[in-house]
Amino acid sequence: MTTPNPFLTLPELPEWQLRTLVRSLQVPEPNPKPGRPRTYTDTHLLRLHVYRVLMGWSVERMLRELRRDPSLRRALGLPGVPGRATVSERSKHLPWRALWQRREREEEGAKRRVLGLDATPLPAQATDPEARWGKDSRGQWVYGYKLHLLLDLDTGEVLALSVTPAHRHDGPVGLALVRGMAPLEGEKPSLLLADSAYDAEVLFEAAEGKGLLLLSGHNRRRGKPRGKRRKSNLRRLQRGAYRGLYRRRWELETVVGLLKGPLGLEACVGRVRGLEAVIRQVMAVVTAFSFVAQALARAA
Repeated sequence: MTTPNPFLTLPELPEWQLRTLVRSLQVPEPNPKPGRPRTYTDTHLLRLHVYRVLMGWSVERMLRELRRDPSLRRALGLPGVPGRATVSERSKHLPWRALWQRREREEEGAKRRVLGLDATPLPAQATDPEARWGKDSRGQWVYGYKLHLLLDLDTGEVLALSVTPAHRHDGPVGLALVRGMAPLEGEKPSLLLADSAYDAEVLFEAAEGKGLLLLSGHNRRRGKPRGKRRKSNLRRLQRGAYRGLYRRRWELETVVGLLKGPLGLEACVGRVRGLEAVIRQVMAVVTAFSFVAQALARAA
């Protein structure tokens, strides 16, 4: 029986504890540029974004609360209240991914990691010119974008993500994510769990090249599998041990539910227009999730 992961239900922490947690956030700062030093570091702005996501606030609400509450500024270690233009411009270049990767990996090589790959639609404003029509998992049409996510199911570490207009198919984007990730090594190949949208011989081959054993649902619309890797996958899914492991795919669906529900990803995306602005909102929410998830995993 699988031990429940601590980050699958993010707890409602007291506000003081939440502030303490966010205050612990640190990222390496880039080399200073010539001229006047910046008042707000990357760490300051990332704390601002992580805290406001966890509180369910927009950027505007966060800035209002910082102006209203000096104790919040002190708790987060901010030297003041940045302007809206500063937050908007600097957010384009923040090192979001610095908070995704785990810091501690004792005995990593001896452990088989279990990863999940999935995509979910993000509804957009009807007037957003860069959004597109696409179908969700139930076959219903959605106008908006799509988040493609590759995640470590045991730790909450985000290995890769992509945001595309909603009409992009899951398979090719998933293939690009797998090809772009660093190879994983261990005594056993790490497992990559995905649904039937990723049942393609080229994706099985790419996963194998990264030290991954892909377990995907069988795509019946493609008929009987012809490639050797798709055939092997179908045989594995019929074995009890692999069937049990494949059931862990629900954990990624639960994470997606957390992102879109309590962490307010859909609401964040609905406030902005354009792919670049949507990507920044996604980065803020995913970064907040990954930061808290890994803190919970370390404390478990």
